[in-house]
Amino acid sequence: MIKDKDMGQKILESIGTLNEAAYELYAMISNDSKQKDEFVRTMQTLLLNLKGNFTALMIEEPALKANLLIDNALATLGRLDSEDKAASLRLVKNELIPEIGEAYVDLLFWGGCYPDSDAMFEYYNNQMKEFYPAPETDRGRYRYDLSVAVMANTDRKQVEGCLESVRKAVPTDLRCEYILFNDGQGDDVADYFEGLASQKDVKVVNYRNRTNSPSVIYQLVEGKNVLFLTSENELSETAVENMLKCLNSDRKVGAVSPVFVEKDELRASEGNEYRWHQKSELNTDVVLAHSADILLPTLLGAYFPFIAKRYTEFSSRTMSLIGRRNGRILYEAGDALAYRLPREKDRDVELEGVKQFEKIMGINPLLDQEVDEDLLSEFDFSGKEKRVDILGIDSSFGVNLLAIQDRVREQSHNLRTNIYSLTEQKTYARDLEAIARKAKIVSNWDREFDKCFPNARFDYIVMEQASDELLDLMFLLKLLERLKDGGALAIHTAEEMPLSDYEPRKVVGDWQILYK
Repeated sequence: MIKDKDMGQKILESIGTLNEAAYELYAMISNDSKQKDEFVRTMQTLLLNLKGNFTALMIEEPALKANLLIDNALATLGRLDSEDKAASLRLVKNELIPEIGEAYVDLLFWGGCYPDSDAMFEYYNNQMKEFYPAPETDRGRYRYDLSVAVMANTDRKQVEGCLESVRKAVPTDLRCEYILFNDGQGDDVADYFEGLASQKDVKVVNYRNRTNSPSVIYQLVEGKNVLFLTSENELSETAVENMLKCLNSDRKVGAVSPVFVEKDELRASEGNEYRWHQKSELNTDVVLAHSADILLPTLLGAYFPFIAKRYTEFSSRTMSLIGRRNGRILYEAGDALAYRLPREKDRDVELEGVKQFEKIMGINPLLDQEVDEDLLSEFDFSGKEKRVDILGIDSSFGVNLLAIQDRVREQSHNLRTNIYSLTEQKTYARDLEAIARKAKIVSNWDREFDKCFPNARFDYIVMEQASDELLDLMFLLKLLERLKDGGALAIHTAEEMPLSDYEPRKVVGDWQILYK
């Protein structure tokens, strides 16, 4: 946050004036105005003055990237002299106007709100969606069925390979646009994108300076759905088709990602709904989402910005958390395959991100969300032809409950599965509500359990956080009574507990599993 609020406000006003000037420039080019060149020089002078002002502001708040965005806008203006009318209009509409808009928001948020929690939440609640509105429609009809947004963060050869795989994967019957974002990857990538810019339904944004901030993409989206990916990724030929089927299978589905495989395993596969795996968190190197929903702009950093270094693994975690807490279902489509180049994690960003994520989102992003394979190895998921009911007790994010559901669907081809949740961990209550058919918060197990889902019987009961109250003999007997014939009660504890002589019983890792 910058200290000199008056200077910050004056610069914001200047950027606002430049934003209006950019729209005026578009009109001048459209009308073949002879004053265009002089108008461009005036804008360049204003931008150079702003660039000088940002030098001092950057010392006060290093999180700012508005100086880079202003420099990008200068570079865009400089290219107008060498372009024809059609190309000039594209540059102003798809690059200059968004660049200036991004600079305004950057200074407003990172200079005026971050890292003050109250100011940040004020921005989230009252300004965020104003600056990044959902795409417009014509009487409910979007201009495109699909917007494919590719963020170039590799060399040209890999960018070409990524785009080639995407074009093969997009169904031919879709009205599709391509938004190609070069985030400062150099002239080679910029030249390649410029060669595509004149094609119908292609929008290009060439940043001279890298910002690591793809939020600009959301300003250009006009499709009903958006497929976002970085150029590190390549898709199988049926990936997009199968992801779209998954996304449109239920109104609650908020986002879908593919399964990542080795490059020699990247092949077409038939659609298979039994391989759609519900997740508490998605790998969003490739993600498909509805454009008007909250998830995509959150991933891009347009909504809920909170970490100074943009677009990190915490973008994925923020999107997933916001999605869960808005009642959205997240799916990994096992019938959609993708390949991603290997890369190293930035540990410094991870440490900064953990602190900021917990401060703003109220939960530690590094809390375990891995499936417990010891637990799953002892369950039989085949032959489940009738409805399957799963009860989680203090199940944190519900990762193992989702994994049980997925195994039943895939191995028994049974989609009739229900998750129920009882928890005393209020931190996870909203996350569990998003995945469960019914979910309740319990404050006293002895008094309240009998009233919770009294008519339900379960195939699987999973107790992940054992306590003295939960390991009480009478309570365990109540749980066993709630099992269907052939059902299993899994308790995560290595401690001695009642019913130690109960049969049939298995011990695997830190799990004790009792069968009915």
